[in-house]
Amino acid sequence: MRFWFVLLTTIVSLWGIEGYNGKSLVLPLSCASGTLIMSERNITVLPHPSNLALGIAIIPTDYHTTPQEIKAKWITSFGELEIPIDIHSFDYPTEVLIVESSKVTPPPEALQRISNEKAEAEKIYNTITPTRYWNKPFIYPMESNITSLYGSARTYNGVLKSYHGGVDFRARTPLPICATNDGVVVLVKDRYYAGGTVIIDHGEGVYSCYFHMSQYDVKVGESVQRGQIIGLTGATGRITGPHLHFGLMVLGLQSDPLHLINQINALF
Repeated sequence: MRFWFVLLTTIVSLWGIEGYNGKSLVLPLSCASGTLIMSERNITVLPHPSNLALGIAIIPTDYHTTPQEIKAKWITSFGELEIPIDIHSFDYPTEVLIVESSKVTPPPEALQRISNEKAEAEKIYNTITPTRYWNKPFIYPMESNITSLYGSARTYNGVLKSYHGGVDFRARTPLPICATNDGVVVLVKDRYYAGGTVIIDHGEGVYSCYFHMSQYDVKVGESVQRGQIIGLTGATGRITGPHLHFGLMVLGLQSDPLHLINQINALF
């Protein structure tokens, strides 16, 4: 095992690691042990999904991270390895949207609801379940055209309000939504901005999110399987038309879901 640790040290020193703001980096490691320490965050090294002799670290990067070199340190019983990670700025698109004025400037009576829903979601996303519920590649939640990509800077009714924290799938009529992978349902609720919402815990700090739904076919605490129908698309919450917003959260941070799925699936 020490040989592989030394080999990885050589590879990292020669080529380094590159990442982008708003995108998670799936870093293969030579063993499933130890902790990756970086930027005041401790990331547990996890078992590789298809080769238990190896490990992986899923490293989320905040959307607002500026270009910089982050020096991560992998600490194991075999020694310590410094891993420099160069974070680059990704060229995300911009979008101009028109929605109901109350979804841009909420009425006073909605502010407490919005605050409560935000706190509730943050508590969920920052809860790390040690169990990994999935053992297969991830799938898209539906087959449809993608109308809006992750990371778009969004101007609502002439005001820059946010960036897009997921991807949107077109759904002009209610269509079935599938779980992207095995997991446990942790939230089923209508929310002010997200509308009809289902959140699934996949374990180890990874959550999938499904917004603007018109119907739920699951309940909190229910175990779901990859491909299982969890509900129907809709036009609830802050929307310009019927669609599914699909997102992935990693260790409390939003991550480009298509980019992360491609990285995880490449491990199989």
